[in-house]
This record gives sequence, structure tokens and C-alpha cells, in this order.
Amino acid sequence: MLESRPEMVVLDLRTADEFEMFYIKDAVNLDCESEFFERRIKRLDRDGLYLIHCHSGGRSMKALTLFAKHGFTNIIHMDGGLREWMHADLPLISNWSI
Repeated sequence: MLESRPEMVVLDLRTADEFEMFYIKDAVNLDCESEFFERRIKRLDRDGLYLIHCHSGGRSMKALTLFAKHGFTNIIHMDGGLREWMHADLPLISNWSI
């Protein structure tokens, strides 16, 4: 889907520490637990196309309400979050060192 929709912006709603460990290429970190989360949402283009996710889908599912409250209509939720992405063996940028 990301390859066929290059205009889509991936919003990673995990914390900055989680994001730093691994993320989808070109994803934007928008920590949904931050006190500034709603303020940052308001700055986004409401007509843009977004794919939102967290680690397992719980936090990003809750965030859908806030996106709707601010008039976003082109939001795609990644069910299962990065956990499902990893199980599907899709590519990630990783900063882990073992």
C-alpha cells in the first residue's frame, strides 16, 4: 500500500524511545502519550492521507477519535501495529545493536 500511495504519511504514535529502536522508513514520530499530541495533530494537513500505528494497535486505535474530532477523514489504521508488521517480515529501520 505504501508503494502504491507515495503521498501517504506514516505516523508512528509510539513514544520517542520506542521509535528510536525501530520504525518504518520515512515514518514521522508523533507520540500519542505526549502532552503536545493534540497540538501536533492540529498542525497536520487535514486533507492528507495518513497511516497511523503504534506497537500493537491499542494506542493508535484510541487516537482515531482525536483525529476525527479535528476533521481528518483520510486516516488508515494499521491493525495490529508494528507487531503485525514484524510478523509479516516487512522492512524496518532498526537501531538495535546486539
